[in-house]
Amino acid sequence: MNSTIPATPELSVIVPAFNEAEGLAAFLAQLFGVLATCSDSYEVWVVDDGSRDATWERLRGELARYPQLHGLRFTRNFGKEAAILAGLRQVRGRAVVVMDSDGQHPPSLLPQMLDLWRSGKAQIVAAQKANRDTDSWLARLNARLFNGLMHTLTGLDLEGASDFRLLDRRVVDTLLAFPEKIRFFRGMTVWTGFTTVPLAFDVAPRIAGSSQWSTAQLMRLAVTAITSYSAKPLSIVFRLGLFGMLAAFLLLLQAVYSWFTHVAVSGWTSMTVVVLFFGSANLLGIGILGAYLAQIFDEIKGRPEFLVGEILPAPAITTQHDITASKTI
Repeated sequence: MNSTIPATPELSVIVPAFNEAEGLAAFLAQLFGVLATCSDSYEVWVVDDGSRDATWERLRGELARYPQLHGLRFTRNFGKEAAILAGLRQVRGRAVVVMDSDGQHPPSLLPQMLDLWRSGKAQIVAAQKANRDTDSWLARLNARLFNGLMHTLTGLDLEGASDFRLLDRRVVDTLLAFPEKIRFFRGMTVWTGFTTVPLAFDVAPRIAGSSQWSTAQLMRLAVTAITSYSAKPLSIVFRLGLFGMLAAFLLLLQAVYSWFTHVAVSGWTSMTVVVLFFGSANLLGIGILGAYLAQIFDEIKGRPEFLVGEILPAPAITTQHDITASKTI
């Protein structure tokens, strides 16, 4: 480890990156420019989530410029949640900030976040988006649907929330102690209940490139988040089953009445609608059960959340997590 960095720096910054080669150097220049003015001891960990461009090569080229900079590269793309977890396992700071590498999480907000933490007013400083003017209409629609589903099914209010937040060391240690492998960082920090202070910020334009999030990826994240924090979908299926039983009982009464009164049962349209509705409901219920079973299946397999391909500068292997990762590569 670089000797210029204290054994326990005041601040650690985790920066997940995926295909950010174009803007990485400019982002790091902004970040280190702000850090030099707001903290005497800090470290920055950039976690390359299996980028397919030159992100890792650009990061390697920046190491000589910034002694406090470190890099970790996955063997493949494991996802942003895994990248955040990898960063949390590496950092040593008394306060830890997680922020994106595309420039939309402004480094200029760091002094305010640190001041709130230093004052003892907050164990978590949650930066919240004041607006989404830089997002496309589809991205805004996806975010609205995602936040609405999360609030309805889990009770977690994530409106305007982002992964851009400062965590006290106690919060970090608590998150690392959680045994589950499938994680939703934003929801986990809210669930802990530690003292949280929101801090609004305007989303800046991306430094370069375009968003790597697709609608399909957001849907997968929504399924993971909902099944991790709520069993309400299962209760909805149960209620739908009760409704189906009631509807079937009413149809049975109608059929018996028609038989006794010698009145022919009316046409096939209503019967077709009923069959299609409850057939679709059954498939939906099976799909929801399958999502929970898949969650359980991934947990009990016991595979590591990620595999580390390279760390820069190369540290001595001292932690159990590092030993395990090294043996599996």
